[in-house]
This record gives sequence, C-alpha cells and structure tokens, in this order.
Amino acid sequence: MDNRQTHYMHSDASQESSEDYPSRVELEKRMDFLRFTAEDEARVKAADQFLEPHLEAMMDHLYSHFLANPDTAAFFPNQVVLERAKSAQQRYFSRLTKGNYSEEYVRDRWCIGSTHHRINLDPKWYLGAYCSALLFMKDLLREKLKNNDYAETVTSLTKLIFFDMSFAIDTYILAKEKALREKQLSIQLLETEKKVTKSILESAPVGIIRLNRDLLVEEVNEEFVELSNFKERAEIIGKSFEEVCPGLSSKRFKLSIETGQTYQVQAEACVFGEKDNRFFDWAVWPVTSDLDSGPGLVAMFANITDRVRLQEQREDFVATLTHDLKTPILAANRALKLLMEGDFGEVTDGQKQMLDSILQSNDALYNLVLTLLDVYRYDSGAKQLSIGPFDISEIAERVVQELGPLARSKSITLTFVKPKQMKMVLLDPEEVRRVIQNLVDNSLKYSSSGASVTVRVNYKDTEACLEVEDTGKGISDEDKPKLFQRFWQASPGRRYYASTGLGLYLCKRIVDSHSGRIWCESTQGKGSKFSFALPLMEF
Repeated sequence: MDNRQTHYMHSDASQESSEDYPSRVELEKRMDFLRFTAEDEARVKAADQFLEPHLEAMMDHLYSHFLANPDTAAFFPNQVVLERAKSAQQRYFSRLTKGNYSEEYVRDRWCIGSTHHRINLDPKWYLGAYCSALLFMKDLLREKLKNNDYAETVTSLTKLIFFDMSFAIDTYILAKEKALREKQLSIQLLETEKKVTKSILESAPVGIIRLNRDLLVEEVNEEFVELSNFKERAEIIGKSFEEVCPGLSSKRFKLSIETGQTYQVQAEACVFGEKDNRFFDWAVWPVTSDLDSGPGLVAMFANITDRVRLQEQREDFVATLTHDLKTPILAANRALKLLMEGDFGEVTDGQKQMLDSILQSNDALYNLVLTLLDVYRYDSGAKQLSIGPFDISEIAERVVQELGPLARSKSITLTFVKPKQMKMVLLDPEEVRRVIQNLVDNSLKYSSSGASVTVRVNYKDTEACLEVEDTGKGISDEDKPKLFQRFWQASPGRRYYASTGLGLYLCKRIVDSHSGRIWCESTQGKGSKFSFALPLMEF
C-alpha cells in the first residue's frame, strides 16, 4: 500500500506520461458509436449551471461511500491523502460538464487508468465511483429540469461518462500490458544473468560452495568437486559442511553469518581431512537470498600447494645458504683481527683503518646472516626459546648503556626511564634484548642531531610494556601498515621503504612467540613511538 500514500484515485494529467493518445479519427469513432452528438454536448454544458455549485456535496457523498468500504478506504491512509484525492476528483468532475471534448480534453483524461494501475486500484472500484457520481447527478437534475429535458440530459450525461470510462479502461489495460512486458523482460534478464553467473562460476579456477544458514550445501561448482573427496556433485549437495570439509571448524562460518563479515584464511592445510596435505587460501562471506531460506554463505577455496612448496624450497635454500656463509665470514673476521694485531707483520695506521672498515662490514654481514637464519627458524617453527623469569627493565637499561656512545656520537639524547617497581616476565632475555636493541637503534638511526630518544618501561594491568619514543621524522599513515612486513627498512628520505630490512619483521616474530603484541604510534614531522607488551608472570 506504499504507493497509495502518494497517489490517489485520480491525479493530474501532468503526473502521467502521455503516450498512445487516440487520434482525432478514433475520438470521432467513439463518439459516433456512443451516439454522442453536438446536441448531447449542448445539453451537458447547459446542465453545468446546476451541477457545479453542488460538486463539494457530490464529493462528500462519493467519499463517504468510499470510506464505508474497507477495500476502498485503504487507499486513503490519512487525512492529507484523502483531501488531495477529493480535490483532484472535484477538478475532474468540474471539467466533465464544461463541453469542448476535443483532443485536449482526452489528454487531460488519458492518465486516469495508468494512475489506477500504479496504485493497484482495480477497475471495479472506479467503475463504482462513476456509477455513484451519475446517480448523484441524476437526483440533482430531477429537481431542476422538466421531465423531457431531464431524460434527454441524463441520457447525454450517461453517454459522456461512458466516453470517459473508455479512456480509463484503455489506459489501465495499456499500463497493465506495459507492466507485464517489463516483468517478462526482467525475467529474461535475470535468466540471462543467471546463465552468465553460472558460466563464470563453472569456469572459475577456484572451488566455490554455497551454504544455507544451517551450513548445508546448496550448490558447488565443478572445481570444488575436483578439490573435494567426492566424485559427483550430487554426492555433495545436501550434506553438512563439516562432512565436506572436515578439517575446518564450523565456528568460523557461523561467526560470518552472525557478524555479517568476511572471514579469510591463508595457506591452511588439512581442509578436506587429516590426510589432505594440500594448502588452501579460502574465504567465506554472507549472502542474502530473495527466498525465505534467510541468509547463507559463499566460500571460495584456492589450491596454493605449489606456491607454498615453492616458498618452502626458497626458504630452505636461503637458510642453507646463510648457514654456510657463517663459517667463511667468521674465518675472515678472525684473519682480519690477526692482521690488525700484527701477527703477520707490522701494519701501518692507514692499513689498520682499512682493515677495521672491512671488519665492520663483515660484522654487519654476519649479523644479517644471523637475522636471516632467525627469521627462517621463527617462520618454520624451529626456533627454540630459553624462557625464564626476568626483569625486562634491567635488560632495557643494559641496552641503553651499550648504545649510549652511539647516541652521543650523533649528538642525540638517549634516556632510560626506570619503573618504580620491578615485575617479572617470562621471556628469553637474548631475544627480547634483540627487540629492544633493534627499536632503539632504529630511533637513533633516523633521528637528527639534537633529537631525543626515550626508553621507558611501565606496567599496565597484566602486561609489561616497553616504549621507545623519539623526536625524529615520524612515519606517514600510508607506510604504517608496512612497518612489520618482511623486507621493509628505513630510508633517509622516507622513514620506511621496501628493501632488504628484516629487523622489525623479526621483532614482531619474537614478540609474537612470547604471546605479546607490538605496535607503532607516529605523527609525521613529530616523531614515533614503538611499543611492545609482554604478559606479566603469574604467581
């Protein structure tokens, strides 16, 4: 009934598009068939003097009849709509008895049927309205005209009303036919879209499955059948999702329905069972249906086993290569130290300076090799931590003391703020020391002369939190999400850029291995604050 609140039983011709107007010849044919002559027009026009003063009374008569019937009363949900309808219909009947029934008159009437169709007003109701109006006008004219004049005038008026009714019925039929054509076209478009969608799904190189809200399979594409442990599509339809993908928990899928959010997982194994050694990227998202079945889910599975295996081979190669590099680097460093100490003969100051530069480069290379090895161990799960209860503030203070000379050489103020009390944390001291050293070293590296770097430890609820805050260049919002990715490192121009840096990535892996969290807060041009939090030891 929504349209009934804005449209009513009759509306202005300007509200409706004018199409398929009958021609002048067609109008003349209709009038001839109804035997509506110039004399009829003259009689109706003469009766206007008696009818016009009583139009409001006729409207009250009509609408009391409409409102008494529940079906027609529903078209007037409030007083505003009712008054607008009465006003429009009063104008309609006022024009009826003014004569001059030309093409302009028809254009004014042509919208009636299509308006009725738009508001779902069936012809039986507005035919009843015409009948009530005619009966009212007959009673009124009986009082004003003599018997012979009365009969002829009523006959002429009846012909005119039937003339008007023909337009209402014609345009109602035209509007209904147009709506049917549009509906048929919509159905054809939907069927075409369905065929295209089905073709896309069937040719997609990923497995796709549709589930209802009870996680029962409604549809799958051929690629999913090939990925699964089933031979035919019919074997999958109707089964529960846990039967089809026993390696996945249904909790994550139910959560997607409840929250309306997409859930994504990368490189998950054993999707189709414990013996399934393949890896899949998969995602699930909620979808709505026009049917009464309610919301459902669509899940997509991409087999990335080859990519994972290739990555594993690459990482194994890097691990082997870096491991093999350790021995020659250590040997070269030992030889350089012997040369500098004069074991192979006297060395000049210039030669010592050159050898020291080479030694520093080798030390940097050795540290890079160790970092690569540690990244591999963390990523492969082979890293073993030596966990014990330690005071993290003591570790941080020692790191600040060690890096103090570097800070002074760059004219940077390095400060450690010690907490008032000591609390123990279960951690690997060497690994956590590595995180603190990396964060402080980064702040020193990217802070200008005269800047300050502050390291502080504080305790919040069940966590020990360490902060490294500097007054350096800061980090852009664009770069923040990339900070802890592999192969991102700082640059002089922009705080971070894609390179061979693994420091922050390794920091995150170390913190994650301690069940902690690491994050960064920064404002470009004002400095940055890197923080990580580890769980306090429970007693």
